[in-house]
Amino acid sequence: MRIKIHHLFIALFLSVLTSGFGQERKVAKGNKQFNQYAFVDSQKIYLRVAEEGYESADLFAKLGDSFYYNADYSEAVNWYSKLIEKYQSEVTPNQYFRYAQALRAEQEYDKSEEMIARYQELSDGSEDLYAEQSISEIKEGSASYEIEKLKANAAKYSDFAPAFYGEQLLFSSTRDTGVFTRRVHKWNNQPFLDLYVGDIDDQNQVNTVSKLGGSVNTEFHESTAVLSPDGNALYFTRNNFTKDQYRADSNKTNRLKLYKAAKTAEGLGAIEELPFNDNSFSTAHPAITPDGKTLYFASDRPGSLGESDLWKVAINEDGSFGTVENLGDKINTPGRETFPFISKDGKLYFSTDGRAGLGGLDVYVYDFESETLENVGAPVNSTKDDFTFIINSDTGKGFFASNRANDPLDDDIYSFIKAACESTLIVKVVDKETKEPLNGALVGIRNLDNDLIASGSAEAPEATYTFQDPECGEEYFARAEMEGYMTDEKLVEIPSESSEVTVILELEPAVTAIPPSFDLGKLINPIYFDFDKSNIRPDAAVELAKIIEILKEYPELHIDVRSHTDSRGNDAYNLALSERRNQSTIDYIVEEGGIARERLSGRGYGETQLLNECSNGVDCTKEQHQLNRRSEFIVQDY
Repeated sequence: MRIKIHHLFIALFLSVLTSGFGQERKVAKGNKQFNQYAFVDSQKIYLRVAEEGYESADLFAKLGDSFYYNADYSEAVNWYSKLIEKYQSEVTPNQYFRYAQALRAEQEYDKSEEMIARYQELSDGSEDLYAEQSISEIKEGSASYEIEKLKANAAKYSDFAPAFYGEQLLFSSTRDTGVFTRRVHKWNNQPFLDLYVGDIDDQNQVNTVSKLGGSVNTEFHESTAVLSPDGNALYFTRNNFTKDQYRADSNKTNRLKLYKAAKTAEGLGAIEELPFNDNSFSTAHPAITPDGKTLYFASDRPGSLGESDLWKVAINEDGSFGTVENLGDKINTPGRETFPFISKDGKLYFSTDGRAGLGGLDVYVYDFESETLENVGAPVNSTKDDFTFIINSDTGKGFFASNRANDPLDDDIYSFIKAACESTLIVKVVDKETKEPLNGALVGIRNLDNDLIASGSAEAPEATYTFQDPECGEEYFARAEMEGYMTDEKLVEIPSESSEVTVILELEPAVTAIPPSFDLGKLINPIYFDFDKSNIRPDAAVELAKIIEILKEYPELHIDVRSHTDSRGNDAYNLALSERRNQSTIDYIVEEGGIARERLSGRGYGETQLLNECSNGVDCTKEQHQLNRRSEFIVQDY
């Protein structure tokens, strides 16, 4: 059976190298339980409590939230950092998320990325930064690409490794030989690759193909080339054949090496071998960053994590090179990573068989800015080998190679055009309780840096605001506010393909006065007592400090303090115990808070008003009993 030409390079990497290449953000309602009721300026209350020296995870979190929603990100960072520093075990995923956004607003990008990482670690069901995609996601991944096989492919020959060469396409082909061997290890019987160029037309097809001039092509293999951004040098892969000498390793295997050809007005001239090559391993498939300062390549050199890895090396101003660096396990796997390409927008495209994919080599893209790795998806990827992917990120046009055609020699080049993505984000604003549209509500669209990029009113009859042409694949915050309602906000992810996205923001009606008989205990965490105890615990002191500040904020307010016990113990004893707890609670508010005693009334109710079924003789857990050991703070007429 005949050997597929891109598998020649797999054989060379095994003897040599490898071959051809929202979750929705949950936003706290106002300031959680306390801030659900707009009759209290929560921020003012919390700050007073904090100034009195009280500390708790709940207090710091609500302060962070209150400043965050008021766009005071500096103060939000201050309180979120205190929360994480002192109560790390109690920090929720969403608090990490908001902290990260506040840090971005303060341009603390490194710290923000650290918090995003913690958010993803703690979020139930949250996708890890480098988690593998499902098959269905991969199949749908690049549905916006329209691919077409190049007419310039030579029948019965292998064509692959496309590269931009000015206005032309540079690629590798065996079209001059047509000689393919049954045995990979018999070097003299293997087909020889040369570099060719062709003109690219408006339909992204290639015409008028000719062999690359100059001294690059030899009697051995030349492949996978890249032109430097300044156009002065061509880096390419060749067999270990330097200065007319054919070299091999200790096992007599001829490895791959990288070479550089100087480009002059007369064409490609002097060729030099790059200094980090070696006879004992392969170095191949060059790619250069748009600024021309870094060279990426594939190699099975010592230190590789798998059969071949992606590496990089700095290109110094004098033309020398820095220290070779492995890209690490964010990119490399125990399998084969190969055929890198760096797009104009700085993304790394490469092929690998070390990750879940559709089959064979799949093309992946790594975004250095967001540190995310994704399978490019179908139709670029297939069940066969797909590799040497290149793209002009300005035009959305590019090329790749694949052996999907099942020809005897089936490496072919395909062109693609990425269809324009045109999306719409529709924001609907409704009353949370009645679900009626809130026409006239103010809607703002913010990016992940919390910059306001669009705003307007929710228009009748359905209270909708339309944000035209959001960036596909990006995330936005949609926020709505209206007088008499609490603010709501959601994180919205715009798909990579054209789509219409609708998000519904539900605004909760704000309470503008404290109603009689309202229990202020709903605004705080429960005031619990230890079993058979009536003293104020430290956690209860934090919550009582909030009650004290409410009483200071509303000097006309009178409250009735009601204390309760669980059912364990004698009924008469429990009644007396609840009286002692009631007295301790009132005394604390008066003595520690400076509140006039005549503004407070109350008594103990013992076990007469249980919150659950845990009455005398009922078998309940400690946690169930503790729910009944509580205090209530009922507003009286004022």
